[in-house]
Amino acid sequence: MLHIAVLGLGWWGSKLLRNLSANPQVSKISGCDPWAARREEMKSYPNVVLYEDPSRVLEMPDVVGVVIATPPPTHFELAKAAFAAGKHVLMTKPPTQTLTELEILVEMADRDHFVFMMDSTFVYSDPVREIRHLLDKELFPEIGFIQSLRYGNDLRMHNIARLRTTMLDQGTDVIRDLFFHDAAILTYLFPNEVFAPVAVHRLYGISGTCCDTAMIRLESQRFPIHVGLSWTLPERRRELLIADGRQQLIFDDLDPEKKLTLFKFEEKTETALPHGAGEPLANVVDHFIMCIRERQRPLTDGGFMLKVMELFESVLQFKQ
Repeated sequence: MLHIAVLGLGWWGSKLLRNLSANPQVSKISGCDPWAARREEMKSYPNVVLYEDPSRVLEMPDVVGVVIATPPPTHFELAKAAFAAGKHVLMTKPPTQTLTELEILVEMADRDHFVFMMDSTFVYSDPVREIRHLLDKELFPEIGFIQSLRYGNDLRMHNIARLRTTMLDQGTDVIRDLFFHDAAILTYLFPNEVFAPVAVHRLYGISGTCCDTAMIRLESQRFPIHVGLSWTLPERRRELLIADGRQQLIFDDLDPEKKLTLFKFEEKTETALPHGAGEPLANVVDHFIMCIRERQRPLTDGGFMLKVMELFESVLQFKQ
């Protein structure tokens, strides 16, 4: 039975804590957040003890793993402190502010044989794992193109105030907020490909400094990729399309039941493909615990994070 600490109990950290609390291999959780209201919300979980100062949690000798779900600018120093205290680390995205910071953390983890893992939600989702299985079975011997759409409908849902008081006030644009998901999915599905941006179009509808919509064109050795990101387009979409001249595979994450569909042009067929229905964050927690217990390298380990971070930075820094 493991004692795991969760640093940061905001929207995402609270979800990770909930999944840890439901895991039978976790006997105790030390939750940490500077905001008293957030700590109060977590009191309903019977196996959680709450703290304000992360240093108190890191000093506990029986804490074996630390989940870092604090704002990204704090990740680097907290992860360094966790490794120095002898803890394994699960990090939310993006793991660090820069590639250089991530390289330092990967070196520390590898040197002292710590589990260092990124919470890449879609990589641990059952439909995306099934897509990787289908690709490994050569469902698409040749790929014509890939499209990934990650659109919100924040303006229609009257969430403009939320955007301004969270993302925009923090200087976070839609690329920083959303593209890491696409970079992680592409890296997982196509581990042997190298992706590079050839065009990044930024649109500034509600802020003069932070783009709320972006159209990104990537190229690999074998196929092009279009990535569409938006907080403000008047539709909500979470779709990945893989296509060739014969068929299309669509992952629609908003469909509650049929998330994977295969369209065959000549046969004029539309087939819903089977996939698991586990909660991705539960899969993340299970994998982290398994890696700690069995001393295995995570699926989203330091090497994976470095590849994703390189692509992420190349898009952020791309100039037309």
